[in-house]
Amino acid sequence: MGAMQRWLLILMGMLGEAVGGAVWAETATRASLFLSAAQVRPGETVWAGVQLRMAPGWHTYWSNPGESGMATALDWKLPRGLTAGAIQWPAPERYVASGMTTYVHHDEAVLLVPLSIAADHPTGEVAVDVEVSWLECQETCVPGSTNLQGSFRVAGETVPAPNAERFAAWRGRIPVPEPRLGVVATWSGSSAAKTASLVVEGVAAGGFVPEDFAPYPAEDYELDPAVQVLEAESGRFKLSKTVKWSGTAAPERIAGVLIPAGRSEGGKKAYEVVLEPGRGAVPPRSDTEGAVGGGGSRPVTGSEAGGRSLMGMLLLAFLGGMILNVMPCVLPVIALKILGFVQQSRENPAGVRRLGMMYGLGVWVSFLVMAAVVIGVQQAGGAASWGMQMQSAWFRVALLIVVTLVTLNLFGVFEVSLGGRAMGAASQWAAREGSAGAFFNGVLATALGTSCTAPFLAVAVGFAFTQTTGIILLVFSATAFGLAFPYVLLSAQPRWLRFLPRPGPWMGRFKVLMGFPMACTAVWLLDLAAPSYGDGGFLWLGLFVMVLSLIAWVWGEYVQRGTARAGWSMALCVVLAAVAYGGILEGRLQWRTPRTTVSAGDVIQDVPGGIAWHRWSPEAVDRERQNGRSVLVDFTAKWCPNCLWNKKFAIDVAEVRERMKRDGTVAFRADYTDRDPRITEELRRHGRAGVPLVLVFPADLNRAPQVLPTALTPAIVLEALAQAAGE
Repeated sequence: MGAMQRWLLILMGMLGEAVGGAVWAETATRASLFLSAAQVRPGETVWAGVQLRMAPGWHTYWSNPGESGMATALDWKLPRGLTAGAIQWPAPERYVASGMTTYVHHDEAVLLVPLSIAADHPTGEVAVDVEVSWLECQETCVPGSTNLQGSFRVAGETVPAPNAERFAAWRGRIPVPEPRLGVVATWSGSSAAKTASLVVEGVAAGGFVPEDFAPYPAEDYELDPAVQVLEAESGRFKLSKTVKWSGTAAPERIAGVLIPAGRSEGGKKAYEVVLEPGRGAVPPRSDTEGAVGGGGSRPVTGSEAGGRSLMGMLLLAFLGGMILNVMPCVLPVIALKILGFVQQSRENPAGVRRLGMMYGLGVWVSFLVMAAVVIGVQQAGGAASWGMQMQSAWFRVALLIVVTLVTLNLFGVFEVSLGGRAMGAASQWAAREGSAGAFFNGVLATALGTSCTAPFLAVAVGFAFTQTTGIILLVFSATAFGLAFPYVLLSAQPRWLRFLPRPGPWMGRFKVLMGFPMACTAVWLLDLAAPSYGDGGFLWLGLFVMVLSLIAWVWGEYVQRGTARAGWSMALCVVLAAVAYGGILEGRLQWRTPRTTVSAGDVIQDVPGGIAWHRWSPEAVDRERQNGRSVLVDFTAKWCPNCLWNKKFAIDVAEVRERMKRDGTVAFRADYTDRDPRITEELRRHGRAGVPLVLVFPADLNRAPQVLPTALTPAIVLEALAQAAGE
């Protein structure tokens, strides 16, 4: 019935066009094409946006139009070396007229399409052409079509188009999974007529209550668009729809979108779900599920999702913050705190507590600043992620400068503050400098710590990034309290400090010793920051660090120690600083305009005989799966120590390499060192706010990927590969 009505409407529209050409000469829909980039590197993907603007009261149709209508179609005419991917549809609106239910778009819709560029594509101007066909309806239905053109350049550097921010806004309207809903599906009766009722229920997380489940188009089954809203427990929802199928058995998997009441285009969220009736949905697995047992993904039941309360997430954030204290990124800062505690053991209890609270305040203020940035990015229509400050070349250079100065201070080249022996028993200024130092330690611990993702923290932060402003602030505050808690607790109990060794000459030696791990951090930051400035990045940034070190030595040796040459030495420091900044940072490096890193090739091998890593894109993953291969994707970044640890000790190891070779598994690396909106979106789809994220895709396109824990072992990876192979 639905198909018949659909074609009748189309035929009526075509007849009207033939009989009264003047009437239909002007359609109520205007189409336009825009691209995400003006210039793209070979092997990358440029996104095309086909915009449909409908006159008031008119609508076009979603990918599954429902009981009538016709989905908008795109026919691409692309030059050799370009491939168009599947349409990414914004969430539809449920529309009922004349007793028929359809899924439509009113006012405006942008259909996003990835255009993949071959790795060997020659440089130069590239023209794209697309034929857009649609059916627009109000009281009558009119078919429309138009031809759209666009162009971009293929070159060695990607340059966003002026209107690139529009893609972020419309990408935010593409339905994504929401694990907190804990959606489950069950069959309610069946008959010989190959018809049954599908009951869909879940948790009304964040106040989301759907009015319908709109399925994606399928060949072997269809859902009656009519929906029945069933009575559900408080805080839950329940829907029922009739399913008809053509095969010998009911469908095992039904994919679609849960849509809320009203127009999704107005800002309301819609969420993607993949239902396995009788087994539940297939959401991304969190780190707390099977983190030791390995990579199996399993459905999350409604009771489990309901248990993921705000208090539970705050507890996970607090525990994750505490664990950050022993992550490799924060360890260098612990040396500063150990020395601080030894010095505090000589002070009165009130002074000890004050310094502990100042450290905690430094951590908390830093996390609040991060939360404010996240909120600002999201409200501007962008996509925020954990550790996103490390994607800024400016921030990496600034952090390199700070860590270098801290290293030189630990080595005794100069003094950061005038406390301790330099001021003796003097007084308020020493106290003031001590508080400032404690606050700075908290800021530095936060800056370094957020390049790591600790166990528990990935789940909590992933949850926070989908919530309101207030919840984001609460989760970030809980993480800050967890990071600061051990030190604040020790400061609150000054009696415990008596177990520390008494101050003495050993402190000077220990301070110098702790300078070496901080120097290692500086070397790591140099390796991280330099590639953003081209071939000479290492040389000139290294020279800048050397000049900075010379300035610190002159300052400490001739200014701070009060020699007769203090005035001349201070002038020399100013001159050297001007040369270092103007001649190197601004002149040679042009550090405020970093260059985009270009990979040497499509395949990278970190060590001889190691895993051959391919450049990641969603289209490349789908291509390999369509060719019958399983896929492992490592979402990583150079500034993420957890990622490097997982790769070296759990993924790129002999037994895993052997297993991947035997199964024909293809490995992809999604490098998040610099900002990539596609990776941000993929992380969000799998319930993560940052890297690391490792996915294992089975060759079977109907099976969901396995989301592995943040902390990996070879056994976890091997088990995931075995499950992907069907063992």
